[in-house]
Amino acid sequence: MPKTVLITGAAGFAGCNLCRCLNSIDPQLNLVGVDIVPNYDLPCHSFHVADISDHDKTRELIARASPDCIIHLSGTFGTGSAQDIYRTNILSSTAILEAMRELIPTAIFISAGSAAEYGKVKNSDLPIMESAACNPVTPYGMSKHIATQIALYYHRVHNLCTMVIRPFQLIGKGVTDRLAPGAFAKRLLEAKHAGKNEIQVGNLNSCRDFLDVRDAVKAIWLLCQNPKGGEIFNLCSGIPVKIGDLLDLMQDVLDTHIKPVTEQSYLRGNADVDIVYGSCEKLQNYCGWKSEITLKESVESMFRTL
Repeated sequence: MPKTVLITGAAGFAGCNLCRCLNSIDPQLNLVGVDIVPNYDLPCHSFHVADISDHDKTRELIARASPDCIIHLSGTFGTGSAQDIYRTNILSSTAILEAMRELIPTAIFISAGSAAEYGKVKNSDLPIMESAACNPVTPYGMSKHIATQIALYYHRVHNLCTMVIRPFQLIGKGVTDRLAPGAFAKRLLEAKHAGKNEIQVGNLNSCRDFLDVRDAVKAIWLLCQNPKGGEIFNLCSGIPVKIGDLLDLMQDVLDTHIKPVTEQSYLRGNADVDIVYGSCEKLQNYCGWKSEITLKESVESMFRTL
């Protein structure tokens, strides 16, 4: 059982929820939060502002904290340059794993990959299994796929206990408005308060696999307690939901009737994936995890915090 857990990206959506979940499970657990932006309201024993793509700073941080488990959630799906996305998502993994190899080779490492690693998948290959070929179509997906291969390399060559989780679309309290659920929530509330009858949207016909972040962080903790090096686990509900149906559900929860209008600049062209949903069978069979929170409950939690 881990005693000291270092969480990168602790100030982010998944990181905040993970810190609160672990603190509620075991208040004696030594939680070390790390992020490039500060959030000192988290229930961590210590919090460090650091750029973990910097190898020297990361090595110093890991030497000082000496964690027996590192949960690597930091990264960017960015709207900026591809170079920034690759630098952040690839170099941070390398910096952590090199420091682990030198300082704490027996520690557990869980890295957040992404369903974006799979890219476009044939309908005949759905739901997506962890063994599916990866064909990412965005710099974010490619960067996460490379980071996954790096994590697996350190297990294969250096015998580190590295695992990769591939979240599909996490939803719930604190989700960023840079993703569709958060953007919809923000636009609906703004329109409702301003008395407007329209909001701008992108492609409402694509389907995604939504999982409440609270279910996701419970799965991560189960893997921390029963690690299996060199493995990839999907984090998903296994249920495809049309984006338009998610928007309808949000309107039902808010009791609004606001017309969605397609904005061409929100469409992603060839980078869009029509339908993606995963299989969580491997995770269920390995550690007995299952999703428990409904999509409606997730949506309701979003609006309780806005």
